[in-house]
Amino acid sequence: MDYTKRQIEIINAATTLIDEGGIQQLTTKALAEKMNFSEPALYRHFKNKTAILYSVLDYYGLGLKYKMQDLIVEEHSGIEKLKSIIEFQFEHFSKHPAIVMVIFAETSFQHEEILSKAVLNIMTNKKKKVKSIIELGQADGSIRKDIKADQLAVIFMGAMRFTILQWRLNEYKADLNKEGELLWETQRTIFSRT
Repeated sequence: MDYTKRQIEIINAATTLIDEGGIQQLTTKALAEKMNFSEPALYRHFKNKTAILYSVLDYYGLGLKYKMQDLIVEEHSGIEKLKSIIEFQFEHFSKHPAIVMVIFAETSFQHEEILSKAVLNIMTNKKKKVKSIIELGQADGSIRKDIKADQLAVIFMGAMRFTILQWRLNEYKADLNKEGELLWETQRTIFSRT
Protein backbone atom coordinates (compact mmCIF):
# COMPACT_ATOMS: atom_id res chain seq x y z
CA MET A 1 0.00 0.00 0.00
CA ASP A 2 1.19 3.51 -0.74
CA TYR A 3 0.98 5.88 2.20
CA THR A 4 0.66 9.65 2.05
CA LYS A 5 3.12 11.86 3.89
CA ARG A 6 0.44 12.62 6.50
CA GLN A 7 -0.38 8.93 6.97
CA ILE A 8 3.30 8.19 7.56
CA GLU A 9 3.40 10.97 10.17
CA ILE A 10 0.36 9.39 11.87
CA ILE A 11 1.95 5.93 11.72
CA ASN A 12 5.11 7.28 13.36
CA ALA A 13 3.12 9.11 16.05
CA ALA A 14 1.07 5.97 16.75
CA THR A 15 4.25 3.92 17.08
CA THR A 16 5.65 6.46 19.56
CA LEU A 17 2.47 6.38 21.65
CA ILE A 18 2.61 2.59 21.78
CA ASP A 19 6.25 2.72 22.84
CA GLU A 20 5.44 5.18 25.62
CA GLY A 21 2.57 3.25 27.16
CA GLY A 22 1.77 0.07 25.26
CA ILE A 23 -1.09 -0.68 22.91
CA GLN A 24 -3.62 0.59 25.46
CA GLN A 25 -2.00 4.05 25.24
CA LEU A 26 -2.96 4.29 21.59
CA THR A 27 -6.39 5.87 21.38
CA THR A 28 -7.68 8.02 18.56
CA LYS A 29 -8.02 10.88 21.05
CA ALA A 30 -4.41 10.61 22.22
CA LEU A 31 -3.18 10.23 18.66
CA ALA A 32 -5.13 13.26 17.45
CA GLU A 33 -3.69 15.29 20.35
CA LYS A 34 -0.17 14.15 19.50
CA MET A 35 -0.74 15.18 15.88
CA ASN A 36 -2.28 18.51 16.97
CA PHE A 37 -5.55 18.01 15.17
CA SER A 38 -9.08 16.81 15.89
CA GLU A 39 -10.25 13.20 15.93
CA PRO A 40 -12.47 13.78 12.87
CA ALA A 41 -9.37 14.98 11.00
CA LEU A 42 -7.64 11.72 11.95
CA TYR A 43 -10.54 9.75 10.44
CA ARG A 44 -9.92 11.42 7.09
CA HIS A 45 -6.68 9.46 6.95
CA PHE A 46 -7.64 6.21 8.68
CA LYS A 47 -11.01 4.53 9.18
CA ASN A 48 -10.41 3.56 12.83
CA LYS A 49 -7.80 2.48 15.41
CA THR A 50 -7.54 -1.00 13.89
CA ALA A 51 -6.73 0.54 10.50
CA ILE A 52 -4.01 2.62 12.15
CA LEU A 53 -2.49 -0.42 13.87
CA TYR A 54 -2.69 -2.41 10.64
CA SER A 55 -0.88 0.40 8.81
CA VAL A 56 1.85 0.51 11.45
CA LEU A 57 2.46 -3.22 10.94
CA ASP A 58 2.15 -3.00 7.17
CA TYR A 59 4.51 -0.03 6.91
CA TYR A 60 7.16 -1.80 8.97
CA GLY A 61 6.62 -5.03 7.01
CA LEU A 62 7.08 -3.27 3.66
CA GLY A 63 10.34 -1.68 4.79
CA LEU A 64 11.64 -5.05 5.93
CA LYS A 65 10.49 -6.75 2.71
CA TYR A 66 12.32 -4.25 0.49
CA LYS A 67 15.51 -4.47 2.55
CA MET A 68 15.45 -8.27 2.41
CA GLN A 69 14.93 -8.18 -1.38
CA ASP A 70 17.95 -5.88 -1.68
CA LEU A 71 20.05 -8.28 0.40
CA ILE A 72 19.10 -11.26 -1.76
CA VAL A 73 20.41 -9.63 -4.95
CA GLU A 74 23.64 -8.33 -3.40
CA GLU A 75 26.86 -9.92 -4.62
CA HIS A 76 27.80 -11.45 -1.26
CA SER A 77 27.88 -14.99 0.04
CA GLY A 78 24.83 -16.34 1.82
CA ILE A 79 26.56 -16.20 5.19
CA GLU A 80 27.44 -12.52 4.66
CA LYS A 81 23.83 -11.79 3.74
CA LEU A 82 22.69 -13.29 7.06
CA LYS A 83 25.14 -11.02 8.86
CA SER A 84 23.67 -8.05 6.97
CA ILE A 85 20.16 -8.97 8.16
CA ILE A 86 21.24 -8.91 11.80
CA GLU A 87 23.15 -5.65 11.33
CA PHE A 88 20.22 -3.99 9.55
CA GLN A 89 17.53 -5.10 12.01
CA PHE A 90 19.52 -4.39 15.17
CA GLU A 91 20.63 -0.98 13.89
CA HIS A 92 17.06 -0.15 12.82
CA PHE A 93 15.57 -1.19 16.16
CA SER A 94 18.30 0.71 18.04
CA LYS A 95 17.27 3.87 16.23
CA HIS A 96 13.52 3.13 16.38
CA PRO A 97 12.80 1.14 19.56
CA ALA A 98 9.10 1.99 19.37
CA ILE A 99 8.74 -0.41 16.44
CA VAL A 100 9.79 -3.29 18.69
CA MET A 101 6.84 -2.59 20.97
CA VAL A 102 4.45 -2.86 18.03
CA ILE A 103 5.98 -5.97 16.45
CA PHE A 104 6.12 -7.78 19.79
CA ALA A 105 2.53 -6.91 20.70
CA GLU A 106 1.02 -9.81 18.75
CA THR A 107 -0.74 -11.17 21.85
CA SER A 108 -2.59 -7.86 22.07
CA PHE A 109 -3.83 -8.47 18.53
CA GLN A 110 -5.22 -11.96 19.13
CA HIS A 111 -8.83 -10.74 19.05
CA GLU A 112 -8.31 -8.63 15.92
CA GLU A 113 -7.99 -11.06 13.03
CA ILE A 114 -6.72 -8.46 10.57
CA LEU A 115 -3.89 -7.51 12.95
CA SER A 116 -2.99 -11.11 13.80
CA LYS A 117 -2.81 -11.85 10.08
CA ALA A 118 -0.60 -8.79 9.52
CA VAL A 119 1.91 -10.02 12.12
CA LEU A 120 1.78 -13.53 10.68
CA ASN A 121 2.33 -12.11 7.20
CA ILE A 122 5.44 -10.21 8.33
CA MET A 123 6.85 -13.32 10.01
CA THR A 124 6.02 -15.60 7.07
CA ASN A 125 7.53 -13.24 4.50
CA LYS A 126 10.67 -12.76 6.57
CA LYS A 127 11.08 -16.51 7.01
CA LYS A 128 10.73 -17.05 3.24
CA LYS A 129 13.41 -14.44 2.54
CA VAL A 130 15.75 -15.81 5.22
CA LYS A 131 15.24 -19.34 3.92
CA SER A 132 16.00 -18.13 0.38
CA ILE A 133 19.24 -16.51 1.58
CA ILE A 134 20.19 -19.68 3.45
CA GLU A 135 19.56 -21.75 0.31
CA LEU A 136 21.78 -19.37 -1.65
CA GLY A 137 24.46 -19.83 1.02
CA GLN A 138 24.10 -23.59 0.87
CA ALA A 139 24.52 -23.42 -2.90
CA ASP A 140 27.60 -21.17 -2.70
CA GLY A 141 29.13 -23.32 0.06
CA SER A 142 29.16 -20.65 2.78
CA ILE A 143 26.34 -22.23 4.82
CA ARG A 144 26.17 -25.83 6.03
CA LYS A 145 24.00 -28.24 4.06
CA ASP A 146 23.45 -30.93 6.70
CA ILE A 147 20.50 -29.03 8.24
CA LYS A 148 17.47 -28.06 6.16
CA ALA A 149 17.24 -24.38 5.21
CA ASP A 150 13.78 -24.17 6.75
CA GLN A 151 15.08 -25.23 10.16
CA LEU A 152 18.10 -22.94 9.96
CA ALA A 153 15.72 -20.05 9.22
CA VAL A 154 13.74 -20.84 12.38
CA ILE A 155 16.94 -20.93 14.46
CA PHE A 156 18.17 -17.67 12.92
CA MET A 157 14.90 -15.81 13.40
CA GLY A 158 14.24 -17.22 16.86
CA ALA A 159 17.63 -16.14 18.18
CA MET A 160 17.13 -12.64 16.80
CA ARG A 161 13.65 -12.39 18.26
CA PHE A 162 14.78 -13.56 21.70
CA THR A 163 17.68 -11.08 21.77
CA ILE A 164 15.48 -8.16 20.70
CA LEU A 165 12.68 -9.10 23.12
CA GLN A 166 15.15 -9.37 26.00
CA TRP A 167 16.47 -5.91 25.11
CA ARG A 168 12.95 -4.46 25.13
CA LEU A 169 11.99 -6.13 28.42
CA ASN A 170 15.20 -4.78 29.94
CA GLU A 171 13.97 -1.28 28.99
CA TYR A 172 16.45 -0.89 26.12
CA LYS A 173 19.39 -0.64 28.54
CA ALA A 174 21.87 -2.79 26.63
CA ASP A 175 23.63 -1.75 23.44
CA LEU A 176 21.55 -3.67 20.91
CA ASN A 177 24.19 -3.36 18.19
CA LYS A 178 26.79 -5.01 20.45
CA GLU A 179 24.25 -7.71 21.33
CA GLY A 180 23.79 -8.21 17.59
CA GLU A 181 27.54 -8.60 17.09
CA LEU A 182 27.70 -11.25 19.83
CA LEU A 183 24.69 -13.02 18.36
CA TRP A 184 26.26 -12.97 14.91
CA GLU A 185 29.47 -14.59 16.16
CA THR A 186 27.41 -17.49 17.53
CA GLN A 187 25.16 -17.68 14.47
CA ARG A 188 28.17 -17.69 12.14
CA THR A 189 29.64 -20.65 14.02
CA ILE A 190 26.34 -22.54 13.84
CA PHE A 191 25.63 -21.76 10.19
CA SER A 192 29.07 -22.09 8.65
CA ARG A 193 29.57 -25.20 6.58
CA THR A 194 31.03 -28.15 8.41
